[in-house]
Amino acid sequence: MKIKTGFIAFIIVAFLFHGYSQVKQPEIKSLIQEGVALHDQGEYEHAIEKYRDALKLQPNCPQATYEIALSYLAMKDFEKASEFSTAVINTNDKQLSPGAYAVKSEALVEMGHLDEALALLHEGLGKFGDEYLLHFNMAVNYYKKDDMDKTLEHVKKAIDLDKSHSGAFLLYAYALNNKGLWVQSILSMQMFLLLEPDSNRSKNAYEEMLQTMRIKKTGPPVERSFIQQQMMRNSGITLLHPEEIPPLSIQDGLNRNLVYHAITVTLDSIQSTPAAENEFVQFKAVNRAIMKVLQKESLKNGKQGIFWTFYVPFFSHIEQSSFYDTFCRYISVSYYPESLEWWQQNRKAAENFVVWFEKGDNL
Repeated sequence: MKIKTGFIAFIIVAFLFHGYSQVKQPEIKSLIQEGVALHDQGEYEHAIEKYRDALKLQPNCPQATYEIALSYLAMKDFEKASEFSTAVINTNDKQLSPGAYAVKSEALVEMGHLDEALALLHEGLGKFGDEYLLHFNMAVNYYKKDDMDKTLEHVKKAIDLDKSHSGAFLLYAYALNNKGLWVQSILSMQMFLLLEPDSNRSKNAYEEMLQTMRIKKTGPPVERSFIQQQMMRNSGITLLHPEEIPPLSIQDGLNRNLVYHAITVTLDSIQSTPAAENEFVQFKAVNRAIMKVLQKESLKNGKQGIFWTFYVPFFSHIEQSSFYDTFCRYISVSYYPESLEWWQQNRKAAENFVVWFEKGDNL
């Protein structure tokens, strides 16, 4: 049987290219790693040069293409970020495509195409099923549209999929507060601060938590992450002023009036003591009073949902432990200079708390 010479040539070329590609894999990987290091240092253009060098060795390399999209997004070149993330999506790479959907959706939002971004993320969820990044980006975009029900739906799914990402807990706290679920918001904010205690957004989050707990009663609502204050005003998002009384009705099995009463009684009892001048001491006392109410309420029958089965037991365990004071210092390091100073002078106690937090009581 005769075999066409053109077909033989194709087989030889394909074989040689495959062998060449395999040989070059370590070099490609090294170039991408160099690019990632440059990206992390803010050297986005130099990072892209490394990724393009990798593409010369392996055209259409999904990893290099994805990293280019990330760097263009960081540079705020949203057209290029959309272009390269689309190229990754078209590969149907199961590992990288969900992230590429997230990058492209963010680029679309920045270019003013919020609804198109939501449609794209719906497409990604249809292709790849439940993915943390897709649900989280959906939640952020619905938050920008002031659709708190959809925000909560998707951010809860994101948290169920991966509880290690601080941003999801912060967004969850914001959306809960917007819905009037201010007690639940306090605990979600504390989970965020446990995971991310020392960033700029941690400082703002801690102050909003103090306002929600009635400890800080003056001043306007603080600036939030995920959405600019001007965009919040334009979209109609309104925040409860620190001096307004929050919703006190029973919601999801929680009598918020009991919590509010515990807060006011605790603050009133502090007013005639030296602790009245120490905001941190007020926080410790008020937070403990809230947890005592929630512990008592959790013992009543019929308590369902993640608030009662996860958040309340988790923070009750901390409140009842010997690490409670350390916990209070830990989540306030971005806000109180004395907490940061305490942390620096008590490193062993800090390390013990972190180990206990990560591994539990069975050490």
